[in-house]
Amino acid sequence: MTGKHGSNDRCPLCGGRLSSGMATMPFLFTDTVVLIRNVPAKICRSCHEPYVVGKVTDRITDLLNQLRPFRAEVLIVSYEEPLRAPALSVGGKEAILDTAPRFLKVP
Repeated sequence: MTGKHGSNDRCPLCGGRLSSGMATMPFLFTDTVVLIRNVPAKICRSCHEPYVVGKVTDRITDLLNQLRPFRAEVLIVSYEEPLRAPALSVGGKEAILDTAPRFLKVP
């Protein structure tokens, strides 16, 4: 999934050819599954395993670090969209999570 792929653009798992594309990549925290959609990757034409390197890996790491405090069974985010906190309803009033999800503001 991450790391260096050979200069000949061959899959390290099966030896298939890699081609550029967009992937949905799953990640597991202790109690949470995170899906990151629309990740630019090299994808194996045979086994369909996605590989990412460099700045893409850095962006994924940043996203995962921002998502770690959220308590949910499944989180789905898009690679290219800035991370926004979701709106919640508390006592019939809309509550907004601050970008650092430690704070809950109820208007």
